[in-house]
Amino acid sequence: MVAMAKKSSPKAKTQTSPQADWFGACADPTRLALIRALAAGEKTVTQLAAEISTEIVNVSHHLKIMKDAELVTFVKEGRFMIYSLVNAAVAKGMLELTHTSRAKLSLPLE
Repeated sequence: MVAMAKKSSPKAKTQTSPQADWFGACADPTRLALIRALAAGEKTVTQLAAEISTEIVNVSHHLKIMKDAELVTFVKEGRFMIYSLVNAAVAKGMLELTHTSRAKLSLPLE
């Protein structure tokens, strides 16, 4: 007699806080490069891909994570999506990002 394997139920997705998601969206080398590129101003996916030397599909993937975490926003102009940082300020070579909870993250732009 052959024993049947028991089907395991899918694990429930762990709930995280919006603040943790926001910090997590910053915690990746590609996303940090995108943040630094967007610190200079709004850009399209194509412009970002060229600036950080990566594939458009890769940039789009990371921008979705950043958008879901409310780190970036976009406006649609024709067939282009123009992305920009949310609550960002640049001063003296530093970029300061502020979450809606008032948590802050400072990054050197050099």
